Amino acid sequence: MGGYIFKIILSILGNNPFFLNRSDECGRVFVYRKNGTRFDADHIQIKDTSGRMTVPVWGWFSAGGAGDFVRIAGKFNKEKYLEILQNVLLPSIQARFPNQQVRFIHDLSPIHQAIVIRSWFREHPEIAALPWPPKGADLNPIENHWGNMVKDLEYFRPKSPDEVYEKARACWDSYRGRPDYWQKLALSITNRLQLVIDANGYWTRY
Repeated sequence: MGGYIFKIILSILGNNPFFLNRSDECGRVFVYRKNGTRFDADHIQIKDTSGRMTVPVWGWFSAGGAGDFVRIAGKFNKEKYLEILQNVLLPSIQARFPNQQVRFIHDLSPIHQAIVIRSWFREHPEIAALPWPPKGADLNPIENHWGNMVKDLEYFRPKSPDEVYEKARACWDSYRGRPDYWQKLALSITNRLQLVIDANGYWTRY
C-alpha cells in the first residue's frame, strides 16, 4: 500500500503552429523558407504562453484496489499530511483492514519524516511505515500509477484548477474497476525491495 503526493501539470494550448514545410526527424523541427521571409506569418510557430496549472492531490491504494483520492488546499506541509493521515487514511484503513496491521509506504521526503509524523505512526501501530532506502526515489509502486494517469490526461486541456482536479479524480475512479491492475502493482513491491537488497541499498531500475 502506498500514499504519495502527485502534482498534475497540464498546459493550456493556444493556437496551432503554422509551417510551409517541416521535418520532424530526430525530434527537431525545420522550416524551409526564402531569404527575407523569416517573420512572415506563415513561417512563425505560435507557442503556448498560458503557463501551467498545478493541482496537488494525495492518494493511496492496496492490493485490494484504489483508496482515497483527495485534493490538497494550498501548500503541502507536515500539518496537512498529519491531517490526511488522521482524517483520511486511518478511517479508510480501519474499514478495509479491520483488526489488522498494514504496512505503509512513503518515501524520505522531509514532510514524511517530520517528528510529528513519526510520532503519529508510533501512536498508530496498526499502520507500520516501511523503512525506506535513501536511494529509492521512484521505488513506490504508486509512481507507476501516477505515470499512467499523466498519459491518460495527456491531451486534456483544462480551463481552471477545479477542472484539472475533477478530471484527475474521474481518471483515478476509472481504475477502480480493475482489481487485477491494483493487485499486480501492489505485489510488485516484493520484487522492487529484493532488487534493493541485491544492490546493497544502492539505486535500482526503479
